[in-house]
Amino acid sequence: MTFGRPTRLTIPRGSLWFANIAAYAIDGLRRLDRWQLSLARQEPKTAEEVLAWATRIERTEPSFAADLRAAALRSTGDQDR
Repeated sequence: MTFGRPTRLTIPRGSLWFANIAAYAIDGLRRLDRWQLSLARQEPKTAEEVLAWATRIERTEPSFAADLRAAALRSTGDQDR
């Protein structure tokens, strides 16, 4: 009880340090998130871009790469590749 006198409110040093570290970490995570979102690949627009994408993913997803290649070749009308 203060009985009319102003009270002094002191913040423990450890909690102030922790709050500063947490704020810095949250800011870092937000910057990392913005950076990762900026690196998002654009979806391919042309048949050549689809063929390049199929070549990149062929090792990990061969059946999907074959489907992409077939669709790209069908769209260009080129059946001899």
